[in-house]
Amino acid sequence: MEDRSERSGNSEDEVVPGCMIKIELQSHEDSTDRNVLLSSSDLTKLTNEHARSLQEGLETCARAFDANEYVIAATAEIELGTVLRNLRCLSIQYGETMNYVESMMERQLVAAIGKRLTQDDLQTYVRYHDARLLSPAPKPFSLSIRRPEHYPTGLVSIETVDDKNDCIHSHSRQVNVGSTLNVALNSATQVQLSGNQYLHGWMNHRFGADKKNHRLVARARQFSAFILVIGTMTDGTTLDPKDAIIVQDKDELFIPLLLEEIPTASEFKDAIKSLSLEQQRFAQAYRSMQLSSSVFGVCVVQIKPQLESLLGLPADALDKEMKLTRDLMELFIEYQVPSDLLSYNGHSESAALEDKIANVKANVKAVTDVIESQKEKQLKDERARTDMAMEEMLQQEEQMPPPAQYYGASASSAKLKRKVKGGRGRAHPPKSIERFRSLERAAPSMAMAACADEGDYMYEAADSISIDDEGGAGGYKGAADQTENGSRTNDIDGQGTTSGQSDQNDSTSEGVDFTLIPKQLDQSVERKGDAASLRSTTIKTSSNWTRNRQANLLSKPKKHGLDADEIRKEKAKAFDLLDALSRSGSLAIAHSELHVVVAMTHCFEKDLMGTVICDNVNPIEKLEGSTLLLASAVHGLSARELVRDANELQRLRMTVPRSLEG
Repeated sequence: MEDRSERSGNSEDEVVPGCMIKIELQSHEDSTDRNVLLSSSDLTKLTNEHARSLQEGLETCARAFDANEYVIAATAEIELGTVLRNLRCLSIQYGETMNYVESMMERQLVAAIGKRLTQDDLQTYVRYHDARLLSPAPKPFSLSIRRPEHYPTGLVSIETVDDKNDCIHSHSRQVNVGSTLNVALNSATQVQLSGNQYLHGWMNHRFGADKKNHRLVARARQFSAFILVIGTMTDGTTLDPKDAIIVQDKDELFIPLLLEEIPTASEFKDAIKSLSLEQQRFAQAYRSMQLSSSVFGVCVVQIKPQLESLLGLPADALDKEMKLTRDLMELFIEYQVPSDLLSYNGHSESAALEDKIANVKANVKAVTDVIESQKEKQLKDERARTDMAMEEMLQQEEQMPPPAQYYGASASSAKLKRKVKGGRGRAHPPKSIERFRSLERAAPSMAMAACADEGDYMYEAADSISIDDEGGAGGYKGAADQTENGSRTNDIDGQGTTSGQSDQNDSTSEGVDFTLIPKQLDQSVERKGDAASLRSTTIKTSSNWTRNRQANLLSKPKKHGLDADEIRKEKAKAFDLLDALSRSGSLAIAHSELHVVVAMTHCFEKDLMGTVICDNVNPIEKLEGSTLLLASAVHGLSARELVRDANELQRLRMTVPRSLEG
C-alpha cells in the first residue's frame, strides 16, 4: 500500500509503485527496513509465469478443438475465447481482492471510531464543526413569532421527518431594512408588507439514493393566531403566494416539502454542447428561470397588532381582549364586514384606552345585531313559507287521495290507507308540526328520524319540506347560503371590484435581490466549488397537509388531513383576512416577517462509509468548501472573513484552496 519512486540501485530491490503484495527483503541501504514492496524482478517473474501458463492453456485448447471434427471454429476465435475467460477470472479476483481490502479498512475505521457512521452522524458532526469554524455560525431554522417584550404567539420551523424531527440549520442574515414586500391577493388588490426580511442559506447533503424528507411546521399558542403565506420570490420585492392559511388556537400544521435538485452547471454544459445555438439559448433561458424560481419564501403576518392599527387602537390594546379579537376575525372572514364600520370613531384621540375599546365593542355589537336580525327575519319568512306549503298540501289531501309514489315506491298499502284515512277529516296537528320545525332547526337528521315515530302528519311535514323547491327547506337553505356568501365584497379571483386602493410604490430601496442569489451561487460553484457534486435545489409544498386541531378546551387534539380543495378554502379565508387587515391594500402591514430560503445539495454517489473507504474522499472537507461558498453568498462577505480561527484558515488553505479565492 506504499507509493515510492523506483530505486536506481540493484534491480532485485527495485520497487514497483502501486503493487499491493509485500515480502520481507533486506535492503542494501538499511538492513532494518524490512517493510518493502515487491521488487521489479519478482514482479517480472510472476508476469512471465502468468504468460507461460496462458500460452500453455491456449495450446491445450487448440489441440482439443483440432481433435474434434464436428467443431467449426478458427484458431483466432479459440484464442480469443481463452483470453477472455482468463481476463474474466482476473477481474473477479481483482474485485474480490479490493472488496477484502475495503472491508479490512472499514473494520479498522469502525474499530477506531467505535461505531459504523451514518448520514445522521455526519450531520451531527457538521453542525458541531460549523459552530466552531464559522462566525456567524449556522442557526436552527426555528422562527419564534412574537413582538418585542411579548409572549410568542407561535412557531414556524423546517424539520427533518425522522425519529428526532430536528430542525435544519441555515446561514441567516437580515436584509433590505426598510423595504416593502408586495403580495398580490388578486389582480386588483396588492398588499404591502413593511416588516423585516431575512435571507437563509440551507446546505443540504445526500449520500447515494438516501434522500431525507422535510416538512414545514407551524404551531400556534392558545388564544393566538397568525397568517402563514408560502410562495416563491418573482423579483426582489414581490412574493408570488402559492398557499396561505390561518393558524390559531393550538393548531399544529405539517406541510411536506418537495426538494428538486437542478443539474449542475457542468452537467448542463455537457448536455447542451451538441445542440444548435438556438436550442442552447432556449435551454439557458429556461435554466435561468429554474434558478430564479428556486427561491422559497415564507411570510408570517401577526393578526392582533395589525388589528390594532386597522381599528385605530393604541398598541397592545387587544392583548387581553380575546373574545373581541375572535369576533373581529369572524366578521372579517365570514361576512366580509368593512373595517370602517368597526374601527374607533370617537372624536378625541386622547381618550382613555377603556373608552376606545368600549367604542369598538359597541360597533361590533351593532354589526352583530344587524346580522342576527337579518337571520331572524329570514327564518321567520321561511317558517311562513313552510306553513303555507303545508296548508296547501292538507287542502289537496282533503280533495283527493295522494298517490302511492308520493310516499315512496316501497310504502305498503296498509300504510298508504292509514295516511289517506288520517288525512281526511282531521284537524291540523300544530304540536307535531311545531316539534318537527324545532328539530329541523336544531338538527335535520334528528327531524327526519322523528318522522318515523310521530305519525301521519309528521310524514306530511317532512315531505312538504323536502319536495318544496321554491319554499320550505329548499328556500331556507338557499337564503342561508346567500346570507353567508352573498355579502362578499372582494373576489379572490380578481373579478370583484375594490375601492380605496392606494397607488403602488414602484420605487425600491437598494438591497438584496433574492432571485439573483442562486445565479451567483451557480457561477461561484463553477469557478471555485465542486462543480460535479453541488446542485441548486428548489423547494415546493406538497398538496397533502396534516393539521392537529383541538375542537374546544375540553377535547383532545385530533389529526386530520387537508386535501387540495380544503387547502384552497383555507387560502381564500386567509386572503379575506389579509384584505380586511390591509383595507384592500391601502394600509401597509408592518407586523410581518419574510423569510427567504435558498437551498443547495451536496450529492455523494455512495453512502458515507462507501465515500470514505471506496472513493477515498473526506466528505467533511468537501462540505467545508461548499458551506463556505454558500455562507459567503448569504452574508455578503469573503470566505476568509467568515473563518473565526487563524489556524483553521491555514488548514483550509491546504484542503479547500479554491473556496478561499476572491
